[in-house]
Amino acid sequence: MKTLILIVILLHLLTLSGCSIAGPSSKQAVEGNSLLSNSSQIEQNKLAPCPDTPNCINTEYPDKVNQYQSPLSFSEQKSEQIIALVKKIIINMGGEIIEQQHTVNNSYYLHALFTSTIFRFVDDFEIRIDNINHIVHIRSASRTGYSDFGVNKRRVKTFSTQFTQSSKL
Repeated sequence: MKTLILIVILLHLLTLSGCSIAGPSSKQAVEGNSLLSNSSQIEQNKLAPCPDTPNCINTEYPDKVNQYQSPLSFSEQKSEQIIALVKKIIINMGGEIIEQQHTVNNSYYLHALFTSTIFRFVDDFEIRIDNINHIVHIRSASRTGYSDFGVNKRRVKTFSTQFTQSSKL
């Protein structure tokens, strides 16, 4: 009986922390205390598509309805300020920027990590800024597990809200 109660408490804590229930994925490597991912990709000038799991949100693939959210737009006059704004929002949300680079077709790629407080699960948060079309694309995905209890969807919505409010100023 005590074991069952402990399992229920553990599952409840996982739900509250917004984490998935699984071990490390094949994409995750451990070197010392740092976690590295090979998931940061730009494929044909797009963010990588989401796997067939509910723990990923992506603005690049509208045909994947359950994993899709509309991309963000910005005015041409603000394009120079967008990279700094995106970085500021990610850092204020608790993300750690691990990669940034200019890519083809005047795009800019940024990769950040978000780590859950209790169980230290890592989520990848990727941004592709399309300066030609003035669009910000987002991909947010859990590295492990199947479900994330909506954490990545909420993260993308929070980022989108803050970006929309800040870019109007």
